[in-house]
Amino acid sequence: MNRFEPRVEVAVARTRAEVARLHKMLVRGGLVSWTSGVLSARVPDSELFVIKPGGLDHNELSPEKMVLVDLDGRVVTGTPGSELPPSRGVAVHAHLYRSSDRIGAVVHTHSPYATAFALRGEPVPCISTGVADEFGGDVPVVAYVGPDDRVGDAIARTLTASEATAVLVERHGPYTVGADARSAVRAAVLLEEAARAVQLARAGLPEGSALTALEPDEIHAIRERRLRADAERAAESAAADSYPTSRPGAARPSGGTGSRTTPIPSTVPDNDVRTTQ
Repeated sequence: MNRFEPRVEVAVARTRAEVARLHKMLVRGGLVSWTSGVLSARVPDSELFVIKPGGLDHNELSPEKMVLVDLDGRVVTGTPGSELPPSRGVAVHAHLYRSSDRIGAVVHTHSPYATAFALRGEPVPCISTGVADEFGGDVPVVAYVGPDDRVGDAIARTLTASEATAVLVERHGPYTVGADARSAVRAAVLLEEAARAVQLARAGLPEGSALTALEPDEIHAIRERRLRADAERAAESAAADSYPTSRPGAARPSGGTGSRTTPIPSTVPDNDVRTTQ
């Protein structure tokens, strides 16, 4: 049985639970079916990540069935789930984690609308404020170059060049990334919504008409507002986390003191029982 230091054991357990839980969101969002679709997440402060096992229906997934692998995609033997093979494409996920520390999670789906764009080799165009806000421009396409390590390299280079959080792999499907599992899943859900909206909008256009993309300066302004808002929320969250939960209070009869979260006990003697009518 592989053993890690306690803080890593705790991080692995939390990551397993998060990956198993968020896979259900992919199902509820209609992004995956049967055994398709893969979510993985990096274990914080380690050279490990957790990934869905291959061949299991989403209803069969649980934290102890998630597979723990290293950043070369090798299964960590002797850990829960190590008897199961990791999802196909684990090498793509491993390559992405090695390529950038900012990637904390990876999602790959075959969601129908985003995959339709991938099959056509067409970027999802930035024609809405929602796409500008989430992706900062068109969602790019990369060629399916196989094998998996080369696919991973092509995705990584595209993500780095554009600072994007999503790409479409031609004739294959979408990949999204995030700082954590929730953000990567969010990107996958919003990418599918964006692709669906474009398809529906095109279907209602008069013959010979085309959708108009947002201007680059509009896209930049919308994306910058989003990034500033994210930074402000992160700063507020960090400040709240660092706020003291206790402070010295008045001296107790026992010589101790009260605190913000531990009030001074009543000075009424135990044998002074009062009742209300």
